[in-house]
Amino acid sequence: MRPKVIGIDTKVKVLSGERTYVFFDNAASTPALERVKEKLEQVLPFYSNVERGIGYKSFVSTELFERAREKVKEFLNVPESHTVIFTKNTTEAINKLARKLKNYIGDGKVLTTEMEHHSNLLPWTQNYDTVVLPVDGNGRLDLNLMEDTLKREGGKVKLVAVSGASNVTGYPNPIYEIGEIAHRYGALLAVDGAQLVPHRRVDLSRGIDFLAFSAHKFYAPFGSGALIGRKDLLSQGKPESVGGGTVKFVSLDEVIWADLPEREEAGTPVILGAVALAEAMEVFQQWGMDELERVEEELHRELYRVLSSFERIEILGGERREDDFPVISFVTAGVSPYLISSVLSFEYAIGVRTGCFCAQPYVKKLLGVSSEDTEKVRQNLIKGRLPGLGAIRTSLSFYNTLEEIRLLRDALDDALHRKDFDYDYDEHLKAFVPRGFQFTLPF
Repeated sequence: MRPKVIGIDTKVKVLSGERTYVFFDNAASTPALERVKEKLEQVLPFYSNVERGIGYKSFVSTELFERAREKVKEFLNVPESHTVIFTKNTTEAINKLARKLKNYIGDGKVLTTEMEHHSNLLPWTQNYDTVVLPVDGNGRLDLNLMEDTLKREGGKVKLVAVSGASNVTGYPNPIYEIGEIAHRYGALLAVDGAQLVPHRRVDLSRGIDFLAFSAHKFYAPFGSGALIGRKDLLSQGKPESVGGGTVKFVSLDEVIWADLPEREEAGTPVILGAVALAEAMEVFQQWGMDELERVEEELHRELYRVLSSFERIEILGGERREDDFPVISFVTAGVSPYLISSVLSFEYAIGVRTGCFCAQPYVKKLLGVSSEDTEKVRQNLIKGRLPGLGAIRTSLSFYNTLEEIRLLRDALDDALHRKDFDYDYDEHLKAFVPRGFQFTLPF
């Protein structure tokens, strides 16, 4: 499977010359599949806009776009009660959902959690009376607490919005069980599937009312994503965005809106993004999600073993479970994670991510940040400085190797034993860089 991923042999500049890049930032975006590239090369000569074009290329593009929708339905076992709406990404999908549910939720409440990515937190807290469920000391959800909270709210909670898996700790959530709990107390379930869909088999027919995810985390690197949800609720009221493609009839006095999903896909959609996503899903079906899961479990075990062997590394969330995803964030005692990450990049060509990963409340909870320190972080961020808070995130996927993890081990061993770092902070790159380093594009 590894040779089917684009860029695995890419050479990048480091202080010693060139090295093969090690990509441990899959939770942010994954590389593209060779099959996706080949499909797009096949399709591009026939590219046109969808719908209403009376021309062969338009017919081709429309057919491919709708076939992509059907592939998403097949891959996620979407029931007839649901529709697939193509969006730019998970963030747009959740924001669309938050606006579409205004009438349904009304003056009711939304229950979300402390572990959420900002994209599954802010659309709810900024629009509704929101109950934020705290995580336990290890950063995991307590389903008993969730049920007690729903019971205490006495039917006021209309929607439970949870991540399928954390982008910080890689902890998966039992979404089907959560759905049963939510429905028991009259609430719907919305799942942020950005980190879940590329790693586990997901079945929409098992009580999931809404799901959002992105193609760029599914080996199809374009601005494309999807919102999947109940037709009866998504068809209510006006479209969330209005314009081309959302109507059947328009006059200066009357508008008749189109049916789903077209009414919620205003303007020209990301046609090639949908085609790329469908092709990636086809590849995953052929490979088998169970096999991919097995490979990632092996990588996760080795990554955890390596990171937990360092005395000066503290893993966020503590001990790992067998079914956790190969996404591990950690801090390094006595030295900034931003410096360590720069050493990994500029000397070993290992790409990780550093910061709070768009999940500041969760990371602060895991790090035990005090209210006083939180104010310092706040001021630093307002002034555009390094926050003084953050962690290093390593996020692996099926194509990574045990050898790459061992290279990470050696690089960390080198960096953690240094007394001095010949690095300066670069305002443009917003990173520490080797003294005198000048960044240039490779092409």
